[in-house]
Amino acid sequence: MSMNTVDTYEGILAETYDMRFGGNQHDEVEFYKHMINEVPGKALELGCGTGRLLLPYLAAGIDVEGADCSSDMLDLCRAKAQAGGQTPVLYEQYMEQLQLPKKYRTIYIPAASFVLLSEREIAMEALRRIHAHLEDEGQALVPLFIPKHLFSNHEDKWTSGFKGTGSDGADIVVSSKTSIDFLEQLHTKLERYEIFRDGVLLDTRYSTTRMRWYGKYEFLMMLEQAGFHDVSVYGDYAFQEVNPDQSFMIVRARK
Repeated sequence: MSMNTVDTYEGILAETYDMRFGGNQHDEVEFYKHMINEVPGKALELGCGTGRLLLPYLAAGIDVEGADCSSDMLDLCRAKAQAGGQTPVLYEQYMEQLQLPKKYRTIYIPAASFVLLSEREIAMEALRRIHAHLEDEGQALVPLFIPKHLFSNHEDKWTSGFKGTGSDGADIVVSSKTSIDFLEQLHTKLERYEIFRDGVLLDTRYSTTRMRWYGKYEFLMMLEQAGFHDVSVYGDYAFQEVNPDQSFMIVRARK
């Protein structure tokens, strides 16, 4: 049995990442592709992970590079790229420590990974670094998620997550439970990974992930402090302004 606090997706978290996000991602892929094409030029995917967006974009001829703080995730990305005959440019860096040798027309973050920056000053530093790595009039695309579904129906008990097969053929069953700190706007998720072979439990591992959510106007003020302007807020991937019923929004800001 092991317990980890998530700063990077390493080990079993990296191994199960594509199980978690391997479903239908058409709307997400098309949204970022449209936004990148609106501001032509080199793009950077922050939190590129295993390359689930990055590699299809490269295959489509989009000039995009990737950065992630997890060496395991980047190794998986390179292996998938090699199998597909691709050679992506990848950097192992944290968002808040971003220091790359070039600037970009678009910097985007998939899957609301920004909320994993659970300390406010770290989140602000990440925005400042993103701003510094954009060309003039370049754009940042930052998805945010508010866990509204937990606000009125939150129970501190284990719930089923997903099942998959590991690289060694073992079965992995994932379940989770959550806690909410409304004052601090923190959502903490404890995940349990049970590893089976032939129906026999071999190991149980745990990870803890802390996520901070941001309100719309709170985040707009943060962007303003980081030097951004001309901000739009979209709901889901529909190219329409976010509405009160939506918990997922994508913020687009220009340098």
